[in-house]
Amino acid sequence: MKIILATKSERRKELFKRVCKNFEIVESNFNEKQVMEKDPVKFVVECATGKAKEVGEKYPDAIVIGADTVVFLNGEIIGKPSTYEEAKSILKKISGTKHLVITGIAIYKKSEEKLLTDYEISYVKFKELKDEEIEEYLKTGDFSDKAGAYGIQNVNDKFVEKIEGDFDNIVGLPVKKLKELLERFTSETISVDIYDIAFPNNWGVGKYNNFVIFVPNGIIGDRVKVKISKNLKNYSFGEMIEIEKPSEFRVKPECEFFNMCGGCVLQNLLYEKQIEIKKNYLIQSLKKIGNLSEILDINEVIPSPQIYFYRNKMEFAFGSEDGKTVLGLRERNIPYKKYRKTVVPLKKCIIFSQKVEKIFQIVTEFFNFTNLSPYDPFTKEGHLRHLVIKESKSKNEIMLIFVTKSGVEINFGKLIDLLKKEIKEIKSVYWVENNQISDVVCYEEKHLLYGEPYIEEIIDKFKFRIYPETFFQPNSKVAEILYKKILDNLKENSKVIGLYCGTGPIEIFVSQKAKEVIGVDWDISNINTAFENCQVNNIKNCKFYPEKVEKFLNKIKDFYEFNYLIFDPPRGGLSKKCIKKILKFDIPNIIYISCNPATLARDLKEIKEGEYNLKKIYLFDMFPHTTHIESMVILEKNRVGI
Repeated sequence: MKIILATKSERRKELFKRVCKNFEIVESNFNEKQVMEKDPVKFVVECATGKAKEVGEKYPDAIVIGADTVVFLNGEIIGKPSTYEEAKSILKKISGTKHLVITGIAIYKKSEEKLLTDYEISYVKFKELKDEEIEEYLKTGDFSDKAGAYGIQNVNDKFVEKIEGDFDNIVGLPVKKLKELLERFTSETISVDIYDIAFPNNWGVGKYNNFVIFVPNGIIGDRVKVKISKNLKNYSFGEMIEIEKPSEFRVKPECEFFNMCGGCVLQNLLYEKQIEIKKNYLIQSLKKIGNLSEILDINEVIPSPQIYFYRNKMEFAFGSEDGKTVLGLRERNIPYKKYRKTVVPLKKCIIFSQKVEKIFQIVTEFFNFTNLSPYDPFTKEGHLRHLVIKESKSKNEIMLIFVTKSGVEINFGKLIDLLKKEIKEIKSVYWVENNQISDVVCYEEKHLLYGEPYIEEIIDKFKFRIYPETFFQPNSKVAEILYKKILDNLKENSKVIGLYCGTGPIEIFVSQKAKEVIGVDWDISNINTAFENCQVNNIKNCKFYPEKVEKFLNKIKDFYEFNYLIFDPPRGGLSKKCIKKILKFDIPNIIYISCNPATLARDLKEIKEGEYNLKKIYLFDMFPHTTHIESMVILEKNRVGI
């Protein structure tokens, strides 16, 4: 197999010897200046591809490797200097900065029209450089063929304060990444039958010679041709090359952005099959993790009344494409590709709201006339972070929450006027300043810019106020079904305690049948809203306490008087301390609402050891086209012999 490295660089030649012993060097005449791409990753990948293809045309049966490296700082792509003065200017520019070094890689074989690309990013923090230090280095002539006008191996401690990432990448060729890519490129293809789905990632599961292979985007019933892209001890990842025989359950996704963004991972699967897979996953989790061998079936599986436009909240991220600001969702995480949290630009979102298309158009056009850049979670640079949209499905009210870093100047008055003119349903607009390093929406400091501080959602006959930080079940119609099922399993005039109550929707809903209800949540803002919701609905028999659950269970004296304990914890489930205290109080009935089958099964294993019998299991499809599962179990204290 003939392998060619398309380069003029001696550094790349030396580094490539660690990848492959036998290869040839052919210089590429590809002109990098013809690439107009503004995104640095896309730029280096396009340049690397151009180099590989230019040489590949002359050697069609060879595997040709092209690479290109740039420095990226403050929105500027910095390549190789042409002159001494340009090199001097570049070094002054990057002096005292933390900049990115990005290398694009392309592997190409013309005879098969086969192309594989990827990239590597490293970070370099320069010291403050003195003019004489720059001049002394430039006299060596080492700068001439190097991105950023420096060779890391020659300046090292003199210039560099800190390095993060792959050192070889900074030199000019990420050896480890290239080894993996070359292995993927040269590996043979195999046919695999997909027989299961791995939750929560939605990877198809197949076997080859009794070895498990996970295939992203494969669905049950597919026969696919895959290339092994990554081998681990007990399993491999396969990159799908083609679908040889499509599954009878495979359907055409309604969304044009499916497979790109990380939103709907099951949209190519028949909805009825989605429900069946979720049901099976819940049962298997309860059996394997919870050792609940008696679990044979789910009492009731409740599909979503709507499988599109059902969500009442979405968090969209600002990003850039071709130098313009866009809105969308983060890219889908593929196990054999580097995850960069790139924003996939969206025009609409068919699981959320039809209003999105117009909102996105107005917001992106507005910010493209400002000098504010999208926030990059890797470099920590940029200003615009998220746009959170909440929609009341019952009252058709919209709340917009713009999340940026602090210190930005935005003419929100003009933006709000533009939005109000086109979208009459907007009832509330907030600006949130968020300086957290992590890529999450954190309501550090919020400002109400327009309208009411909340929107209202109606569930059955109850009104619930929703503020920016309020958690509310994302599917309002399924939430109503869930609350009614809780009510159905409650006896009249019961005394109820709700743990992890949030803003109190469950507690308020069951108050119509209960004699007394207590809600507990650690977040004081949740508790304040819960009291407010009680006033709005004229509820007199609910009390709420701002307390950590474990601490509250230590304090309460009359726990023994209560008939029902309801809890709806976060994905992490219940702590061991919490379960221990719950079992101590010997409450007759427990209702556990869960969004994570694994932690539910784990907790049930311990709760059952406290002499509780599992009476009913419900599955609610709160999130069509995703692998998320909402469930509820009813447990009853075993009173035999008492």
